[in-house]
Amino acid sequence: MKKAKKIILINLILILLLAPLASDFLFLVGLPNYCQIIEGNEEELEIRLPFMVSVSSKQEGSLKVNGRKITTQGLNVNLTEPLALQASSVGRYNLKFKLFGIIPLQRMIVNVMPEVKVVPGGQAIGVTLKSDGIMVVRDSYVEQEDGNKVYPAQEAGIQVGDSLLEINGVKIKSKHHLARLIHQSGERGEKLELKIRKINDSIVFKEAMPVKDKSGYYMLGIYVDDGASGVGTMSFYEFEEGYYGALGHMITEDSSQLKVDVGEGEIVRANISGINQSSQGLPGEKLGTFLREQEILGNIMKNNSFGIYGKLSVQPEHPHFEKPIPIASVFEIEEGAAKMYTVIEGGEIEEFEIEIEKVIKQYRPSEKGLVIRIVDQELLKESGGIVQGMSGSPIVQNGKLAGAVTHVFLNDSTRGYGILAQWMVMETQALRDKNTREFAS
Repeated sequence: MKKAKKIILINLILILLLAPLASDFLFLVGLPNYCQIIEGNEEELEIRLPFMVSVSSKQEGSLKVNGRKITTQGLNVNLTEPLALQASSVGRYNLKFKLFGIIPLQRMIVNVMPEVKVVPGGQAIGVTLKSDGIMVVRDSYVEQEDGNKVYPAQEAGIQVGDSLLEINGVKIKSKHHLARLIHQSGERGEKLELKIRKINDSIVFKEAMPVKDKSGYYMLGIYVDDGASGVGTMSFYEFEEGYYGALGHMITEDSSQLKVDVGEGEIVRANISGINQSSQGLPGEKLGTFLREQEILGNIMKNNSFGIYGKLSVQPEHPHFEKPIPIASVFEIEEGAAKMYTVIEGGEIEEFEIEIEKVIKQYRPSEKGLVIRIVDQELLKESGGIVQGMSGSPIVQNGKLAGAVTHVFLNDSTRGYGILAQWMVMETQALRDKNTREFAS
């Protein structure tokens, strides 16, 4: 009897000691601390652990775990089987997992989102984005008439990544306007007071004195840029309100790869005149032409790691989709056949066969959720695989928008990454909600 009591006591002590580590262990093996599901869909988490746990939530509602409604009292769940989650209404639930019903293991937030339907894209678009401020993209120096090199910008504390907003209270309109303001102040012998936005969005003021270079022009000794432009692909748009997502990745300044903060921007129709195929580890590219005077499709309101977003002024037609289709959640996407939509000549959207090789189970917004391979022989013949300008091309599987193409593998142009569509749609929803709040106020 004493021996049995001793064993029980030792087991209880071990459980109490190991319990704090169990949360990290469960997360590593597949039980996330955050999960997003779509209203009405049953989503399954594959945990496969030899544990019986109790799951409870203070938020009583429509959420079911393994077919049973969640309660404050808790449900016993066997983690050796898939954890099936389903809710018939939108809401947010904070689930608590306990071992033996008493030892806390982990919390998991389940966010139930409404089912959203969008029209897939595939249209070739020209993108013109003017930065909010003039971006410092590289350090330099000013070479004076006697050959001496000086560094007025560096000495003033101006750094790569800074955005120059104003000089002596005058808003800077372009990089050419900036050069003119610097030279004029230098001719008058005036110091510059610069209003600067740092990478962390803080605002600072710096003073700098322009220096005359050997050609007689006053400078600060920095390279700057004021935007970016190029060709890409629209990923989707909302049928009723017209918010769209495109590219699936951030627009950056070419030389520094710094994010371009949105000042002004628009997307226009583009025409694809040809394709340079990938070769020797270099990505190919679509050869596109567009003019700002061409038909403007919409504005650009947001530029982040998941693409560019804004609102359409013209709703484009789609030859393959007359009606919106649902967004696939990460739980619904399967390894196997899918279709990609993009333009390889002129402005016509074409449908191509691809293979989803890997689905990365992401429960929070993140990049690179899919690994894909081009298997369509026509597309391989025309482009050799994924090329620049295909970024944003929508991926559809089983009648649902699964994701969008984002990057190509440099060592194998037939393969690349895709972003999950559900993360891109979150961005348009946030943009719409923000605009609604601003309009209401």
